[in-house]
Amino acid sequence: MDARRPLRMPSLSCVEPCAERPLAAVLCGGRSRRMGRDKALLPHPHGGSLLQHTCALTLATGLETVCLSRPHQGHRQHLATATALRQVTVLEEPPPWEGPLLALAKLMTSYPHRPMLLLACDLPNLTPPLLDTLAAPLPPRQARLATDGSRQQPLLASYGADLAATLHQAVAAGVRSFRQWLPGLNVEWLQVPSPALVNLNCPQDLAACRHP
Repeated sequence: MDARRPLRMPSLSCVEPCAERPLAAVLCGGRSRRMGRDKALLPHPHGGSLLQHTCALTLATGLETVCLSRPHQGHRQHLATATALRQVTVLEEPPPWEGPLLALAKLMTSYPHRPMLLLACDLPNLTPPLLDTLAAPLPPRQARLATDGSRQQPLLASYGADLAATLHQAVAAGVRSFRQWLPGLNVEWLQVPSPALVNLNCPQDLAACRHP
């Protein structure tokens, strides 16, 4: 991985985001304790950072894109260094910071009536075809999650806008994990190759990504 390589934008599938498509929501506000530094800013093998690469893919898929960050992480300024990514909206997540399920609930409050394509920023092996499949229209009250048959990834998934009420009720009842919330949903499992679920949590993961 060479941090000096410039970001290479994938080919755009459409110029303007399609109104009926989900909002791509990239979560990049974690504390990255195990990595020891901000995972969103780690270099990607194809150029740019993990955050820049993920946003370039969502834009190439024709999706309006927002990033949920925390104050003072500098993600807005970081994305602005790539001209093609200046259309990405960066939101500062208000406290409390209690994990990705609560982050999804906050996004659904900020963007009512919008389905969400929820993505962790530390998934280095995403592709436009995979994101396009995940972004396909959902039946009522349904979620679509990526799985390789043994692992599930709720942060590589689409959630229908009509799940907002169920989510807010769960959060109000103290639910803070997808593992607790998902069993009550109608879930469509999207079979993906195992590498698509690889995420970078610690320096060893980063080293393996650099030298597969």
